[in-house]
Amino acid sequence: MFDSLEQCRVLFNELPLGMFIQRPDGTPLDVNAAALEMFGMERDQFLLHSTEHPQWHLCTPDGAPLLPEQHPALSALRLGQAARDISLAIHNPRKGSPVPVCMDALPLKVDDETVPSHVCVVFREAREAERALHESESRYRAMVQTQAEFVVRYRRGGLLTFANDTYCRYLQKEREELLGQNFYTFFFLQDREALIRGVESMDGEHQGQALEVRAWLPDGRLVWQKWNSGAIVDGDGQVVEYQATGMDITRGKQAEEGLKKSEERYRSLFDNMLNGFAYCRMILDSSHPQDFVFLEVNQSFERLTGLRGASGKRMSDVLPGVWKSDPELLASFRRVALSGKPEQMEYYVNAISEWLSVSVYSPEPGCFVIVFDVITKRKRTEECLAFLAQSNATAAPDEQFFHRLARYLAGTLNMDFICIDQLEEGNLWARTVAVYYKGIFEENVRYALKDTPCGEVVGRNICCYREGVRQLFPNDQVLQDLKAESYLGVVLWGSTGVPIGLIAVIGCNPLLNRELAEEILQMVSGRAAAELERRLHEEERLRLEQQLLHAQKLESLGILAGGIAHDFNNILTGILGNSSLGLMRIAPDSPAVENLQNIEKGAIRAADLARQMLAYSGKGMFVVEPVSLNSLLTEMVHLLEVSVSKKCRLVLELAEELPPVQADSTQLRQIVMNLVINASEAIGDRGGTITIRSGYRHFDHQFLKSAWSERELAEGDFLFLQVEDDGCGMDEATLARIFDPFFTTKFTGRGLGMSAVLGIIRGHRGAIKVESRPGHGTTFTVVLPASELPVQDQVALQQPEEAWQGSGTVLLVDDEEIICEVGASMLEQLGYEVVTALSGSRAVELYRERGDVRFVILDLTMPQMDGEQTFQELRRFDPEVKVIISSGYSEQEVTRKLSGTGYLAFIQKPYSIQALSDVMKRSDTRRRGPKR
Repeated sequence: MFDSLEQCRVLFNELPLGMFIQRPDGTPLDVNAAALEMFGMERDQFLLHSTEHPQWHLCTPDGAPLLPEQHPALSALRLGQAARDISLAIHNPRKGSPVPVCMDALPLKVDDETVPSHVCVVFREAREAERALHESESRYRAMVQTQAEFVVRYRRGGLLTFANDTYCRYLQKEREELLGQNFYTFFFLQDREALIRGVESMDGEHQGQALEVRAWLPDGRLVWQKWNSGAIVDGDGQVVEYQATGMDITRGKQAEEGLKKSEERYRSLFDNMLNGFAYCRMILDSSHPQDFVFLEVNQSFERLTGLRGASGKRMSDVLPGVWKSDPELLASFRRVALSGKPEQMEYYVNAISEWLSVSVYSPEPGCFVIVFDVITKRKRTEECLAFLAQSNATAAPDEQFFHRLARYLAGTLNMDFICIDQLEEGNLWARTVAVYYKGIFEENVRYALKDTPCGEVVGRNICCYREGVRQLFPNDQVLQDLKAESYLGVVLWGSTGVPIGLIAVIGCNPLLNRELAEEILQMVSGRAAAELERRLHEEERLRLEQQLLHAQKLESLGILAGGIAHDFNNILTGILGNSSLGLMRIAPDSPAVENLQNIEKGAIRAADLARQMLAYSGKGMFVVEPVSLNSLLTEMVHLLEVSVSKKCRLVLELAEELPPVQADSTQLRQIVMNLVINASEAIGDRGGTITIRSGYRHFDHQFLKSAWSERELAEGDFLFLQVEDDGCGMDEATLARIFDPFFTTKFTGRGLGMSAVLGIIRGHRGAIKVESRPGHGTTFTVVLPASELPVQDQVALQQPEEAWQGSGTVLLVDDEEIICEVGASMLEQLGYEVVTALSGSRAVELYRERGDVRFVILDLTMPQMDGEQTFQELRRFDPEVKVIISSGYSEQEVTRKLSGTGYLAFIQKPYSIQALSDVMKRSDTRRRGPKR
C-alpha cells in the first residue's frame, strides 16, 4: 500500500481504516481518528505509549497477551517486508473487552533511505473484514457470472468446482452437469497433455500460464480456445485450486491462419517470381540528387543483377558509379516517385552490363516499385540477327566477312582476342582467317592444335573454360602472353558433317554469362561455316582453274618439248651414230680421234638435255622397279656433299623400315639432286642447313589437293621424300611459277631442273608440295606410292665380252634419211644385211617382197602410216614378225601405246653402236629364224 513515509502521511487521515505510525523503538509517531476510536483512547494518551510505559496492549484473538517480539510492527522493521492479514485483538478500556481486528504492518522509508525507519500499522475490526469479504465475494461472483469470458475453477486432476454462465452456455450444458466432471477431457488429445503439464506444474511462486489449445464441442466441432490459468494457494503456499479464464479464438485463428497463408502466398510469389522486384523510397535530401533506398528486394533481384544484400541500403552504396553511368534510368525513377505516373522502358544498364525491361510505378508518394527482367539474351540475339542480315545485304566491299564477324564478337561478348580458323591436315593444324586483338587485326598464322584449347574444340560442338584457362594449357604461348582467364570455342561444320573450322574467343577476365556467349557463337557459327565453306569452294574452284590452266599449259609445253626432243633425238642419232662409226673406223693414233670424241660428248650432252625435256613432258624413259628410298639416299650422300656449297651442312633424317617405292632409280636420283642443288643455291654464301627426310605416313585430302600432281591423289598412306632448307625462301609470285619450264631466278641456267622434277613425279603417279616464305626457307615434300614388291638384289657387273656379230637381213624403217644411212652402217658393222625404208607403206611392201627379213627396226613416229599402223599391217601379214621399236620417246610411253601388240624389243634414240649391239644381241637370242 505504501513504500515511504511521505505516501503514508498523504493518505493517513483519508482512509477509513485504523492507522498509526510507529518508530523503531516502539513509540508512536502519529495516529488517525479511526485508530483512536478502536483503541478507546485520546490522542495525547496514545502518543505517550512506550515499552517502559505502555498505554495500550495487543493480544491474540483468544485474549492471550502478545509478547513485544511477536508484534507485527517489529517483524516488518526487522525483515523489511510487510506483514499482512494478522488476526489480533485490542483491549478497549471503554468497552471493557478485547476488540478482534485484522492487522497489516508496512515498513516505511524516508527520502533515499535503503533501510526502513518507520512502520505503518493498518487494522480494521474483524466483523468489518468479514462484511467486506462478503461484499467482495458478491461483487466477484456478479462479475464472473456476467463477463463474456469463460471462468472455471478446478482442482488438481481436472475436477471442475465452478463454471460461469458463459462457459455453460458455450457448452450448452447446465452447471450441475459440468461440476464434478474432468475439465481436461474437453480438450483435443494432442493439446491436452501440454495443458495438463503446464497447469499441474504451477506452484506458489509460478502461479500463471497462458495457452492456446484446441477443444471439442458437443456438436463435434473442433475449435480453438485461449486459456489463462492461475493457481489459488493457501496460507502455507500450497495449491488449493486452479482458476482459468478463457475464450473462443477460432475466428481469430482462422483469420490469423488466412492472413498467414496470404502472407505466405505473397512471400512465395515475391520470392519465387522470375522477375526482379524492388520496393524503393526516394531520398530527396541526399547529396546525390536521385538517391534512393532499397526497402525490400526479392531473390530474383539478386539473381538477375548479382547485387547481394541490397535491402536497407542506398543505391549510392550498392552501385557507387551508377550516377555517372546510367543517369537517364535514375531520372525516370525520380519522375515516377514524384509524379505517380508509371513508366516502361528497355534500358542497357552500364553499371551491371545488362539489358533490362523495366516497369516502374509508385504505390505511395515518394516511393516507387521496380519490376524488371533481364533481356540481354534477347537483345544480343536481335543484334546478332541484325548483324547476320546486314552481312548478307550490305557487306562493305573493302572488308571481308570474317573481319566483320571478329569485330562484332569482340564487342558483343566483351572478349579481348578473337580468332577464326580453317582446319587443315586431319584437324591437327589450323590456319587463321581472321585474328582480332584490341581493335587491330593481326597477321594470319598457321599453328598446331595440340596442347591448345582449340584442339579440345575439334570433334565437339562447343568448349568453354570460364576461368583459369591458361593454367590448364601452360604450353599455349598465346594464352600465356594474353594472361587469358576465359575461353570459348565452337566448331564450324561443313555441309557434309565434317569440321572445317572453328571460332575461338579469349578473355582476360572470367566469363560471366556463359549461356549467352554460347548462344551467340552457335548463332554465328552456321553463317560462318557457310561462308568458310563458300570460301573453300571458291579457293578450290580457283585452284582447279589454275590447275587446269597449268595442266593445259604443261600439256601444250609438254607436247612441244616432247616433239622437239623427239626430232632432236633423230638428229642426235645421226650425229652420235656417225661419231661412233668414225671412232671404230679411224686409226686410234689419228689426230681426228679427239675431234670425234668431242663430237660424241656433245651429242651425249645434247641427248641429256633432250631427256630432261622428255622428263618434263612426262614421256621420259623410266625403268620402274622396287627401290629402297633410304638406300638410294645413303648412296648419294657423297655425291650430294660435293655438289652443294661448302658452307651448307647436309643432314639426313631417315625413317626406319620403309616399304620400297615403285620407281626409276635414275629418275629418283635426278629429283634428289635437283632439289638439293636448288636448296644449296637458295642458302647461298651465308651458310645454312639442308635437311633430307624420308618416311611413310598418312596424307589427308587437304594436303594432297594442295600439291602438284598429274591428277588429284586419293587420301591414304604414302612414302615421302622431304628436302628442307633455311635459305632465302620464295614469295607467292615465285611459288606460282616455280615449275614453269624455262623459268629461273638464277643468273644462269636453263630453268628445266624443277620442270623435269615435276615431270618425273607426274610420270611416277606422285605429287609434290612446296611450302615457303621469304626469309623462312623452303620445304619440298615429294609423295610417292609404296610398292608391295621386294627390292631386287643388284646383279653383279658383267665382265667385258668380245665383239659380237649378228647375221641375216634387217629391215630398218625411219622417215629420216640420215637415220637410215647411219643405222644401216652400224647394222652392217655388226654383221647384218640391211634393207631401208623411208615410210611405213614401203616397209610393208619390202617385207612382203622379201622372205628373208629376220628383224624389223621400226620408227614409231612417221607421217602418213605411222609406226603403230605399220606394225599392225606387218602382223596381219606375218603374226610372228620380229619388230624392234625405235623412238625418241621412252619405252614407258611406247608400252602405253603398243601394250599387247607383242613387239620384240625397244631402243631409244639417239643410240650408239654399243646400245644397238646390245639390243640386237638380246633379240637374236629370242629369234625363231627367217620367214620361209
